[in-house]
Amino acid sequence: MKRILLTIFLCFIALQGFSQASLIGLYGGAGCATANNYDVAPSGGLELLFTGHRGGRIFIGLDIFYQNYSLYVDNEANAAKKETGFAGMTERFYGSYAYITPKFSYGLGKKENIKVYVTFGVGYNISGFDSVRKWDYSNSVNGYYLNPLNTGQYDSILDKSKNINKLMIRGSVGMTEYLPMGSHWRLTFTEDFGFVAKSLTQTGTPSDGSRTGYSSNGLKPGYISLQVGISHYGWRKKYD
Repeated sequence: MKRILLTIFLCFIALQGFSQASLIGLYGGAGCATANNYDVAPSGGLELLFTGHRGGRIFIGLDIFYQNYSLYVDNEANAAKKETGFAGMTERFYGSYAYITPKFSYGLGKKENIKVYVTFGVGYNISGFDSVRKWDYSNSVNGYYLNPLNTGQYDSILDKSKNINKLMIRGSVGMTEYLPMGSHWRLTFTEDFGFVAKSLTQTGTPSDGSRTGYSSNGLKPGYISLQVGISHYGWRKKYD
């Protein structure tokens, strides 16, 4: 992890040294998961972009940002929901990650006020919890269902927060619109689609000892976020 951070830092210094124009911005917003969404989750961060000359279309830099995930899984027998099935599993996941991602951005149009981008980098879990309820009131003998108090049946609530994966790899694609507010300042509107390379938690995966036939096999949501921010566009004086 330290080597990764050092490499990113050295790349940042190199880009700053060779660049002639820069975009530095702050942004914040919220988003929803494409699957198993529970609630709107906040995100926000710092954008650092550099290009070789004033008016350049290609920018390379970093995003340093915070991403929250708010997820809920409800898998029950006979497609039942809200814990009404005779067997099933529900999982509530809430986690916060800090990410550092190299970013490639390309300007569109004559004035390049719209930029499309891709990012890919690493993040670390800074807080969260993972809670699971699993139950089964069925009887495997003759297909009859018994009273939940009968021996051999179960209903458990488990704290699986230790299963949250700490180090994550995340990528994203998106588009930012930069609205001029004078010669240097820009108001920004961003639409971002992010994805993770592996499950946010080991809960429900084959390595999880509490796994059942109703488990979700991990959580790898796509995430759609809308963000608003402000950026400063600057260049070296010899280009003025």
